[in-house]
Amino acid sequence: MRKTVLAAGIAALTLVAGHAAAQTRISIWDGVYSEAQAGRGRTLYMQNCSRCHRADLSGNFETPPLVGRFMPYWSGTSLDALFEYVSTAMPLDRPGALGPGANTDIVAYILKSNALPSGSGELSADRLKAISFDPAKPVRRVKK
Repeated sequence: MRKTVLAAGIAALTLVAGHAAAQTRISIWDGVYSEAQAGRGRTLYMQNCSRCHRADLSGNFETPPLVGRFMPYWSGTSLDALFEYVSTAMPLDRPGALGPGANTDIVAYILKSNALPSGSGELSADRLKAISFDPAKPVRRVKK
């Protein structure tokens, strides 16, 4: 009897936790960075990234763009995948040379450059896994 009650309780908690996670899902379209952070990111981008990805983020024949067709490439991931790539593989001549704060600011600038809305809070490395990378603005369902 106790095992049945315990199993039912665990199942109920799992259902509630899953429902809460679905309701609190955050998207890159939810204003996950601040304008000030994107401004710092722009400065860092120009210093560390623009020589390969160009000042307008358009890339060239050897380096991919960070705007436009860039968006669908990260579809279905969370923002931490992009952050992790930037943190470990960039800049190409000094991979991993920039710290988490600089990389987060650069990611904020990339989001701004892709016309994603800013918000009041700053993007932080500890929140990245909770932010889904949706290439198109998600449709929010209204509760009935």
